[in-house]
Amino acid sequence: MKKFKSKGENTMGMLQPSKIQKALYIIDMNNGFVNFGAMANKKYNALVPEQQRMIEKIRRENGLINFILEGHDEDALEFKNYPKHCIIGTKEAELIPELLTEQAKTNTNTYYKNCINGMLTGGVSKDIKKLKALKEVIFEGVCADLCVMDFARTYARFLDQINKEVSLFVVKNAIDTFDSPTHNREEWLDIACKVMEQAGITVVENYEELEEKEKNLIFQR
Repeated sequence: MKKFKSKGENTMGMLQPSKIQKALYIIDMNNGFVNFGAMANKKYNALVPEQQRMIEKIRRENGLINFILEGHDEDALEFKNYPKHCIIGTKEAELIPELLTEQAKTNTNTYYKNCINGMLTGGVSKDIKKLKALKEVIFEGVCADLCVMDFARTYARFLDQINKEVSLFVVKNAIDTFDSPTHNREEWLDIACKVMEQAGITVVENYEELEEKEKNLIFQR
């Protein structure tokens, strides 16, 4: 695994960040959530084609790709509530193979987090401030009602804090959550979408609906 200089900070360079208008954040598409390990859910592989479509779109439009990944300390406090997973430096903490080649491309950042909420790394908020022309942000990934929802809501409130107006979207067919005896997937996916909508984030069903919504954005005219 490539050794990054610091966990929780941006790890790839950006091309003219002051001119970037669009940013995509893909959350927790780690091997340890998708392919193997105590927290893995192979059903999340169904999200990958839509995420790849969105990555291609954002690259065509000279946007910024951001991977928010779990990269836990060995003694992470989170392990009191969840099984050990995605320890930094292990295969579980790596991005899934289908997206791994994207990580080294220009205009790509990777952030590792030691808790559910990737906005708390510090690196994300610092880099948002560099995006002077940012007009649109898109969220995708897993788990919808935990890591995606917490990240997206905190992102929205950080934009309020710095008085920056940005159109925020979450793409429903590119997010998902899990089923368990105490956690109904459909119920919690619905709750997550409603909570994000209340936070000022527009929920679109798919790529096509996002493109329709984009036609009404001022910076697209």
